[in-house]
Amino acid sequence: MQNVSIGFRFVVPAVLSMVAQIAAADVSLTLGEQDFADASTPTTGDFLTAGSGESSPFNGVFSGSDVTGPNFSASWTFSYAPQSPVLGASLTLGIYDHESAAAGNQVASFKLNGIDLTIELNSLFESRGGASREDNVYVLTLPGTTFASLGTGTAAFELSLQGPGLGLFGETPFNGAALDFSTLNVITRDVTPTPVPEPASGALMSMALLGLAVTRFRAPRR
Repeated sequence: MQNVSIGFRFVVPAVLSMVAQIAAADVSLTLGEQDFADASTPTTGDFLTAGSGESSPFNGVFSGSDVTGPNFSASWTFSYAPQSPVLGASLTLGIYDHESAAAGNQVASFKLNGIDLTIELNSLFESRGGASREDNVYVLTLPGTTFASLGTGTAAFELSLQGPGLGLFGETPFNGAALDFSTLNVITRDVTPTPVPEPASGALMSMALLGLAVTRFRAPRR
């Protein structure tokens, strides 16, 4: 007698078709363009030329002066559709000649929508880089205290530096710098794949097992 396996052929694909719930609604916005790689050391002229024509304050304009002052100060804003819920976020920042390798703390103030993140950014700056005329790219993980504010669709950043900076003859009283680019990433859904059975998967599984049993059964020959 012919082996019966039709049910198995059609049921198994249905059982193996699981729905993966994966995030598909992240916000990723960039202001300016990344003109230099992390830890590169372009001349001031090359840095200013590379950023020319980009959006302010990422347009190659130097803010402040190490010797005569004032200190660097800049602000920039990301605008996007309101998001809910916000489950995570990060800010990537390319900055030139910020000289965090000098003594003390070079971040005077850093805020997101008025939320003080000075300690977080200063710790990141102090962790590496920051030599004179060095361009560094830092990624700051934004804390949960910022999520509600980020959900409004506006992320306004304010950054001010302070001396000492670094000059040809040692430390300087002020700290000028320039921004290369900035990227904001906002995570709005769980990114962990979660297999979810299709409706009536229990019944389908039972049918699959039955189909498998049928394929292994052969009627006795007469």
